[in-house]
Amino acid sequence: MKRLNASTARTCFASVASLILLISGCAEAPNSPELMLARAKILMDRGQGAEAIPELDLALKAMPQNPEVYFQRGLVYENLDLPEKALADYVACLKLDDRRTDALNNKAVQLAKLKRFDEAIIAFSELVDLDREDFLGYRNRGLCRFDMQDASGALQDYDTALKLNPDDTSSWFQRGNVHLSIDNFDAAESDFTKALELDSEFARAWMNRGVARYRKGEKSLAAEDLTRAQELDSRIVLPAIDFFRDTPPSAAVTAGMAASVWDGCRPCIEVVLAERGFTKLVFVREFPDLQCAELTAEFDGQPSTVLVTCQQTGKSTVTLPCPDLPELPGGERRPCSLLVLQMAENNGIAPKVARFEQQWNPQSQNGSPVIMDYEL
Repeated sequence: MKRLNASTARTCFASVASLILLISGCAEAPNSPELMLARAKILMDRGQGAEAIPELDLALKAMPQNPEVYFQRGLVYENLDLPEKALADYVACLKLDDRRTDALNNKAVQLAKLKRFDEAIIAFSELVDLDREDFLGYRNRGLCRFDMQDASGALQDYDTALKLNPDDTSSWFQRGNVHLSIDNFDAAESDFTKALELDSEFARAWMNRGVARYRKGEKSLAAEDLTRAQELDSRIVLPAIDFFRDTPPSAAVTAGMAASVWDGCRPCIEVVLAERGFTKLVFVREFPDLQCAELTAEFDGQPSTVLVTCQQTGKSTVTLPCPDLPELPGGERRPCSLLVLQMAENNGIAPKVARFEQQWNPQSQNGSPVIMDYEL
């Protein structure tokens, strides 16, 4: 079929839009609320969401009991990345029609984007009660439960989602992440493998299977997976290949000394983070030989991730684990905090804080899946 060029396509689209308005105009007054809604939808289709808002505002003044107008304006606000306004419109839509599953789903997604995960779980629960076959509802509720550190509830939701749709790549991947978070490495590897069978170019699945294999001690297989992940996504930065080699016997003493130093750092880490308002600290991944760790915690009542590393004297870079940050329904990832401690030359002196960042986004730092170098 012959393809239309861009200018021809725009002309055709404009002609269709004009025809819609012309036909509508035969039955409706030029400024009728129905015609305002039609014009707003055309603007939205063109990607002119901001221009559609005034039309929808006028339509709502004329027909304030029409749930569709609220829903359409909610879509515009959502596309403009205004989740609070989008949420308000979806709530208004549901007050007028509480059976609209599209508005209920979008309401739940906006709640998750606003990190109101407990409310999002309730909304997704209402959604699956209305439609027991909605695998996306179960999958998204699982994502929220995972972010609330409810691994058991998340696994139940992913199990249901996969029964309803066993070909959903994201459900396999996300369930693998839950297994990985609770050190169920065999199950995590199996789920990531299934995701790769469905999508062989899923870079994050290669990456996370590499993480699972590394944590099982299968370093050579982990290196293969991580290399493939980097081939598919250049933003993935791998550690030096020496990291994957088995430690020679001659290095055992050095590793033991490093572990001893790290044991001395752990109490200091807990004190420093507690002073900054973090509670419920849990070391989820530790690399004593590289003097770094990933922790989960709560800050102001919200789940948080903290990366901690100890800077060696004379070094300009530190080593960090790349966190397993769960992906939210809106595609976002939870930010994490960064704590860098400066090791004292005298072992009797506690480390001091060299850097602390409350909101640190490892995505922008080209993080690697297992270990990354961070330039100070």
